[in-house]
Amino acid sequence: MKRRLQRVLMLGLLPVLLLCTAAYMYHRIPSAHGDIDTIFILVPDNVDAGNIVLHEWQDAAEEEGLHLRVIHDSEFLNPMRHRVSRGVIVPDLLHRSANGSLIGALHDYVQNGGKLMLVYDAGTYDLDGHYAKVESRLSDLTGVSYALYDEYKADETINRGQVWGTREAMQALEIPPGKYVHVENQVFEATLKPISAIPAAEPHPTAADYVLSGYLHGEVVYPSFRTAGQFDGELLLQSRLGLVAGARRFGNGRVLFVNLPLSYLEARTDGMLMHSFLRYFAVHMLKLPYMASVPDGVGGLIFNWHIDSKLHLASLRSLMAQHIFDQGPFSVHFTAGPDVNTFGDGKGIDVEHNPEAQALIAELIKKGHVIGSHGGWIHNYFGENLNDNNEAEFAKYLQMNLDALQRVAGKPITEYSAPVGNQPRWVAQWLEQHGILSYYFVGDSGMGPTQVYRDQTRDGGSIWAFPIVHMGKYAALEEMGFDNVPVEQVRSWLLSTADYAASSESAHLIYTHVVGANRYLPAMQAFLHRTADLAAKNQFRWYSMTQLGDFMNQRKAVDWSVMSTNNRSVLLQAQAPGTLAHQTWVFPKSQYTEPQIRQGTGTVRAEEDKWLVTAGEGKQLAVEVGQH
Repeated sequence: MKRRLQRVLMLGLLPVLLLCTAAYMYHRIPSAHGDIDTIFILVPDNVDAGNIVLHEWQDAAEEEGLHLRVIHDSEFLNPMRHRVSRGVIVPDLLHRSANGSLIGALHDYVQNGGKLMLVYDAGTYDLDGHYAKVESRLSDLTGVSYALYDEYKADETINRGQVWGTREAMQALEIPPGKYVHVENQVFEATLKPISAIPAAEPHPTAADYVLSGYLHGEVVYPSFRTAGQFDGELLLQSRLGLVAGARRFGNGRVLFVNLPLSYLEARTDGMLMHSFLRYFAVHMLKLPYMASVPDGVGGLIFNWHIDSKLHLASLRSLMAQHIFDQGPFSVHFTAGPDVNTFGDGKGIDVEHNPEAQALIAELIKKGHVIGSHGGWIHNYFGENLNDNNEAEFAKYLQMNLDALQRVAGKPITEYSAPVGNQPRWVAQWLEQHGILSYYFVGDSGMGPTQVYRDQTRDGGSIWAFPIVHMGKYAALEEMGFDNVPVEQVRSWLLSTADYAASSESAHLIYTHVVGANRYLPAMQAFLHRTADLAAKNQFRWYSMTQLGDFMNQRKAVDWSVMSTNNRSVLLQAQAPGTLAHQTWVFPKSQYTEPQIRQGTGTVRAEEDKWLVTAGEGKQLAVEVGQH
């Protein structure tokens, strides 16, 4: 009788136990309230929080002002999960392998209205590490056949090629002018393969297309899968191998296929494309609110001037007389020692014993410009001989340059630029340890301020790289002068770069040596006239590297979220240990009505297609935003 009673009780309690277990599992799944401002990145169960590739994605999202949360395969496959998110990324490298259940769940997710960003080799392997037969099991989602290993084998399944797209596609991806060049513009790009030399069977650019370009070498090639079939969606990028990037509908949802190894590129100082596609997916496809990467949401430029030798002082003085330095603040960097090529050549500035240099530095500081350190004491010798393994010998030159400039400027030096662009990882780490906030960087070109990953390591925790923008294979004005680039070409690029910065809520770095600017004085004057006009309309600002390095570190400390309320609105809540002043959030007008500040201080301004909410002084902010 007793056992029968126990059995009855157990049977009666079983549904309750199951319900409790289900409730527990439900609460273990990412909750729905975060869907408003969150993208999920799908990773295998054995990928933990310490994975360096995962950190690269998370940091890239944070720099773009987005929330990226991890969801593991088992969570995604859990039939009791709530709606996961409006957007899921399946990354390359991290998620090459997938079983049949996960492939089916991804199809169901998109079919039922989800939006998926599928990157390169994600899901192309089975659990044994082999390619699927015939084609990727996700080919129907992407709209093209790819991972065609059976047909093309190892040699041609993946190959390299130039990548091109229309101007409209480049603008949609927010790629800066000069990072893409017209396919037939030989001034910008002398090494393009002639269209007539490409086999007719392969895709090739037309006269309407622009090619992604790299600094110095011009032509840049990227690996991608060879694809087959006619793509029926929004074509973004392509190469001779077929589709490189495009978005299309599938069922009630959409798929963004990026046929590029974004994780691999990010780890090798070519992170622009990861950032571009993250932004495109979040802002264009998901219509998410995001946090701007510039103070008050006002885009701008950093002008980084390099002054290497005493011969440059006359050029600097001439440019100042021509009012080129009347705007700003600019970041003006000096090599301080007495020599340039070899010790004893006497060609250096020798700032501590050069009254002319000291007077120019004092005048620059008076105008509001920021003085920075350009390398290690002896410009060409340092830049040409520095390497990964000679910190013990060369760190002293960094210290000598820094000390001399701090004595002359009378204030701490907080920014740096590398002679000939040569900056091993140890230099970035040394700089951070010695109070430098920011450095100019020839890697990751085309990006805004970023924290660099290379060799499975981030350069530092609080130091920021400022990648250059460039015009095809040229960046510094003297490089353009060496190849006799026409003044009108340079003027057009400078103007388009100013317009791009003003429209993109981002900041980018232009650099040159002062000796190169005099040749292009008309172009510079037109450029500065444009920036002054944009600044007068509060659409553009000049920033120094130090100013933005400080801002980006303050921005990292902000804790914020956007959550649904019960009355068809969302609530932005933000807090910071210091101040929220100048931090800005952007809401698309297509999704949201005018924001209302409920706690703290701030301003709301309307632009053509978005609302911008900028915090005032204070540590907390709450803003209610209605939904259409």
